[in-house]
Amino acid sequence: MNRTILFLSMAAASFYTLADDSTVLPTIVVKADSQETDVTGKLKKKATLNILGEKDVLDTPFTIRNYSDQAIQDAHAHTVMDVLKIDPSIRTTTNSGHLNENFNIRGFNVNWDDLNLNGAYGMAPSGRVSTDILSSVTVLKGPNALVAGMAPGGSVGGVVVANTKRADKQLTRVTANFEEEGFYKSGFDVARRFGQDQELGARFSANYGQGEHVVDGLEDETISAVLGLDWTTDKAKINFDAYSTKDNREGGSPAMVSFATLGKVLDAPDGRSNYLPNLWGKQSANYVGLSGEYKLHDNLKVIAGVATAEQKYQGHLFGTRLVVTDEAGKANSQYYHVKMNQRNTAANLGLEGAFNTGSIEHVVGLRADYLHRDTDMHSKAGETKFVTNLYNPTDLGFMPAEPSISQTADNDYMSYSLTDQISILDDKLQLILGARYQDIDIKNPTNSKNNYSADKISPSLVIVVKPWGEDISLYTSYVEGLSQGSTVTVNGDVNFGKTFAPFQTKQYEVGAKYQHGSWLHTLAAYQIEKPSTMVEQLKDNPEGFTQITTDGAETTSKGIEYGFSGNMTEDVIIWGNLAYIDVEYTKNTNVQLVGKTVEGQPEFTAGLGIEYKLPMDGLSINARGNYVDSQYLNNTNTLELPDYTLLDIGAKYTTNLGGVETTFRANVDNVTDEKYWAGVFNSGFATLGAGRTYKLGVTFYF
Repeated sequence: MNRTILFLSMAAASFYTLADDSTVLPTIVVKADSQETDVTGKLKKKATLNILGEKDVLDTPFTIRNYSDQAIQDAHAHTVMDVLKIDPSIRTTTNSGHLNENFNIRGFNVNWDDLNLNGAYGMAPSGRVSTDILSSVTVLKGPNALVAGMAPGGSVGGVVVANTKRADKQLTRVTANFEEEGFYKSGFDVARRFGQDQELGARFSANYGQGEHVVDGLEDETISAVLGLDWTTDKAKINFDAYSTKDNREGGSPAMVSFATLGKVLDAPDGRSNYLPNLWGKQSANYVGLSGEYKLHDNLKVIAGVATAEQKYQGHLFGTRLVVTDEAGKANSQYYHVKMNQRNTAANLGLEGAFNTGSIEHVVGLRADYLHRDTDMHSKAGETKFVTNLYNPTDLGFMPAEPSISQTADNDYMSYSLTDQISILDDKLQLILGARYQDIDIKNPTNSKNNYSADKISPSLVIVVKPWGEDISLYTSYVEGLSQGSTVTVNGDVNFGKTFAPFQTKQYEVGAKYQHGSWLHTLAAYQIEKPSTMVEQLKDNPEGFTQITTDGAETTSKGIEYGFSGNMTEDVIIWGNLAYIDVEYTKNTNVQLVGKTVEGQPEFTAGLGIEYKLPMDGLSINARGNYVDSQYLNNTNTLELPDYTLLDIGAKYTTNLGGVETTFRANVDNVTDEKYWAGVFNSGFATLGAGRTYKLGVTFYF
């Protein structure tokens, strides 16, 4: 860390030397985050992007969705997955309501342990993130080491940032939500600002939920609390954030179903089917973080942050699977018992400086990011097997004994990033030049064969052009994503003991964004190239080797995405998105895979929402339809899941009851009670879609 401080100190001195008195950084403002949204109220117009700072959507050279607090409230969203389902192009690889929430964006996975919290990896709750602690959810589609660095789990499909609640406005809110089978959740959210200039802020929120939902007989208990304190002046901002979350589950789980053994996809059963009625699981997380920024000069500020999180889980949280063996639905399943305790520490230190070189404006950022992960985990999960049926579940089986745990990770991730945001011709031409140096040190005290140490530099180049004014921007970008390389551990491999360098996933994107009046349009085309290892079997090798592992495999994703929102009339708002994607195995030693479509990738997805404000003051109705094209279930493309369409409807009524502003919400998800296979967990395993769900909610603003 000493070299980090020295590096930033030298850079600070150079900023003073280059400073132009007319070039200043934006004034630090009291509000913790911009709350301006599009006409729907669901998408925020600005997002904070770590080293790039807060940027308007038209100035952001990536495809970004920043879902607001209203989006969370209107969807009755319990978790991040409920929020991201607004966009059907974001695929989920675990079921709705699962204790682990994993995603697939632009053809590549983003797993729960790679979700980002307040700009840092390793700080989010384990398994799934409750929206009760969040003010917004930001999604950057595609790899982006420039903004976020390397995800510790190697996810490169995108960056999902959970932003915790802060005191950006005065608020006293009490909520109550109910689902048809008996799940009830209530809570409060209070925010205040104090001082002559409103420089002190405090926000505290807590929620408790309990009851049956998701599948028949499943009982959940959820507890969460979040605290946000800040001190903000025109020169400084200090944030203190903390949260605590708990999930306790008994009596079941949604499931993934394999048809690989049967070789045929059967019709989907009722979405409320419970195949694991004797399951239980629990997970919890606690977090504390301190961050801040200080203006050393009109053109120079320093940023810093430190945070720590503890995550625990135990029971049957993943591996909720059954394997169908005949056309009548007979299936084999099992109960697992897993356990993990993890302690993560993150820190960052950086500088941001502004100066001019002639008529060219520069904002230069230097930043160092550090993450340490200390994990104790089971080496082998406990397992008990039983027989059930896809259409007539049994109550057989029991939870196995608690497994022992040992230290499996003592990992360090250190990175240094440098960016120059260049503005020419009154912001009509903007360029971003950037690079991140990533150093990885992986240690497994239980199994040293998995130890790994490597480093890599990831460059980035971005151009934004506004040729016809502030309403429209055109952009092109090149960014990379990093994932940990692997070490060959098979004795009979030619490359036994070799450690491959971190894999660099490359994304090329071009796009356009148009914002005029109430309308916002975004269009993007992209190509992503992700390398990986592949194994080639050897025959009659004179030196006795049986295989060779190389880093020559590649998966390529190409696609086009379009999103829009706006007022059709004064009383009618529409929003929607369309996406086309083609993801293929382009290089592999298995000739049967080359040219095949990656499993779980529907070629076409579409979503359309509409809200109509009725003549009665405060009353509106809404509907949303999502279409998902057919998708292959396995990597050889011999099994296919059918396409499906889901319809959700809702109503919202805002009124004043005894001087208290009150909002009532009613939603019905999957109105037609469609029975469908939602997506793919991994090759051969389909996720069962959720059944029809009734939701009611009321919010009081005091």
